[in-house]
Amino acid sequence: MQLRIRAKLIGILLIAAVLPLCLALIAIEVLGYRYYRRERGRLLQETASFLATTIDHSLSKEIDKLDDWVELSHLNGDVALASKAANLLSESDFQERIKQIEARWPGMDRNSPELAGVLTNRLAQELREFQSVNPLFAEIFLTDSRGQLIATTEKTSDYWQADESWWQRSSHVRSGRCYLEGVHYDESAKVYSVDVCIPIYPRADGMSQPVGVLKAVLNVSPVLTSVPGALTQDGPSREVITGTGDVMFELYSRIGRRVGRQVNAAALEDITGTGSGWSLNQLGSADLELVGHAMLNLGSPLVDAHVPNGVMPLFVIVHDDVATVMAPVRMQIIMLAVAGGSLILLFSWAGYYIATRKIIQPIETLRGAATSLAASAKLPELEDAAPAAPVNASAQRMLAELERIDTGDEIEDLARDFNAMSRRVLTYHEQLEGEIAAKTASIQEDLQFAREFQEALMPRSYPQVACTHTAHPLRLNFHHVYKPTSSVGGDFFDVLKLSDTRAGIFIADVMGHGARSALVTAILRTLLQDFADQANDPAKFLALINRHFISITGQGNQFVFVSAFYLVLDTEKCVATYASAGHPPPYVAQRTRQHVIPLIEHLTGNPALGLFPEAVYTNFTSFLQADDIFVLFTDGVFEAANESGEQFGRDRLGEVIRQNLDRDVHGICQSVVEHLNEFTGTQNQPDDICIVGVEVANSAQPAATI
Repeated sequence: MQLRIRAKLIGILLIAAVLPLCLALIAIEVLGYRYYRRERGRLLQETASFLATTIDHSLSKEIDKLDDWVELSHLNGDVALASKAANLLSESDFQERIKQIEARWPGMDRNSPELAGVLTNRLAQELREFQSVNPLFAEIFLTDSRGQLIATTEKTSDYWQADESWWQRSSHVRSGRCYLEGVHYDESAKVYSVDVCIPIYPRADGMSQPVGVLKAVLNVSPVLTSVPGALTQDGPSREVITGTGDVMFELYSRIGRRVGRQVNAAALEDITGTGSGWSLNQLGSADLELVGHAMLNLGSPLVDAHVPNGVMPLFVIVHDDVATVMAPVRMQIIMLAVAGGSLILLFSWAGYYIATRKIIQPIETLRGAATSLAASAKLPELEDAAPAAPVNASAQRMLAELERIDTGDEIEDLARDFNAMSRRVLTYHEQLEGEIAAKTASIQEDLQFAREFQEALMPRSYPQVACTHTAHPLRLNFHHVYKPTSSVGGDFFDVLKLSDTRAGIFIADVMGHGARSALVTAILRTLLQDFADQANDPAKFLALINRHFISITGQGNQFVFVSAFYLVLDTEKCVATYASAGHPPPYVAQRTRQHVIPLIEHLTGNPALGLFPEAVYTNFTSFLQADDIFVLFTDGVFEAANESGEQFGRDRLGEVIRQNLDRDVHGICQSVVEHLNEFTGTQNQPDDICIVGVEVANSAQPAATI
């Protein structure tokens, strides 16, 4: 029997070990693969950026040499003299001369006067001397301000250069700057070259226009092949491509071999989309490759940014096959799988030993203890084979499940013993539920009594308040709606008859709900009745109620406060006097003007009852006239929310009152409740609702009763 449970535990240990190992291998395959690929991609990107920067720096050094030589030589003076002589010719004579020379130029040899003059003059000798020291410049020549050739190291394809785009752009380059154009491939020399054009400005006279242009053809192939770290063929491939996808150069080739293949469009879009970066693409073959790229910025700080550059966009790419790059990761996964499998076997045997010493033996001990407990917990009904103690249907199903356990080991014994104990516990549970139900019923009776007591505190009839001895007698008609959220609520109101022509309307909202709130409303009711003879002045009346309320509630350790509003209406003087103790101001509706406004626009100070013993409150007054309607309410009305959390709001409450001014005070109060239920979608509100309406009428109808 113990062997069976040991076998089960060993199986669980194997599953618990193999599953995490598989998940770990999958995580390494997915996350590790991505991480390693990203890092290798960044390394290729950094290599491409380094190569691009090195190439840019090498080319810039060569261009700086040419510019320094131009600045230090006397070319500007000689070129200025040549340009001055050329400018002596009229435009028609100059064009005729250029036309004649251009016609004979292709057939001229070194003995021709025009060609010999530009090959052997002093300027040409200086150009060749510079070329001998800087052999990367394959060809150098000079033109004057009108574009005609004045000195060259080799015969050029044209004599007149002013019609060339490089010459026209170079003429607009600022002093001390240069213009680049290319890159070109020379089929005969098997090299790539860049045209470097430098305008020649005179030094002394401050002319704003160049007197000539120097053009030098720079051989870039040796520069590319001299890049450090680019001469070995080991590791990833390093190439230079154009913006159109032509692979023009292999950086590890000493002879500057032209590749002559094309990068596909998808890869080219990733390479040319940013200055530098890395991507996963198929460059030309079906193999997936990691590609790092960086843009070449040929030139130097001497390049004039105000003149469009004529150098084609070039990019350095460093790429390697993904399978080759990721081989170390896959090897690690295999090694981890082998090591993990070995550890699983080792830990499984260790688990078998631990299960015997640390699990099986404690279970046997637990089973013995459970057997002893079951012997003392078994019900007499079970021992006598009588029907089991009554339990609910869910418990019966649970007990049936325990009885169906058939493992043939210690667990089955534990299940049998726990079955007996469970019946005992469930019996105790039913007894406890019965006791709780009895206590709950008692509490409900107490709450029902509190509700009836609270309802008894509310006004059961409205006082008759009318003024009949004036030209336009006024009468007050009342109506209220009171809906507590629980069996007892915290909202309270009362109507006090102060005289035959005066009435006081008091409304309050006690903090919280339940029995405590009901007790507070009882205290307020008592205070209102005790000091009703001092209720003519609302502000003083609220201060008086506040002091006595604090003297009563302050004797305990419970903190409670009440917001309240007190309104006194005088039908003889046609005046309304009112004060607020932190309570939202009521609305007054003028039926003749179809106008609804709050009684108090902005209330500051005037704290709630129960906060400060010496609190002072402020009186406000307004005139009464027939068809005025006062609507007092608690915050449970405008703070009621719908399913989306939107509150009913004071503005919506005022609009409902305005839309129903054709109804009497009873209809207005009921319409507010109807709109509130429609807005929230329920008649059970989360907070108490209390609405008191007072209508000023000039009819002789009796006041409404509750």
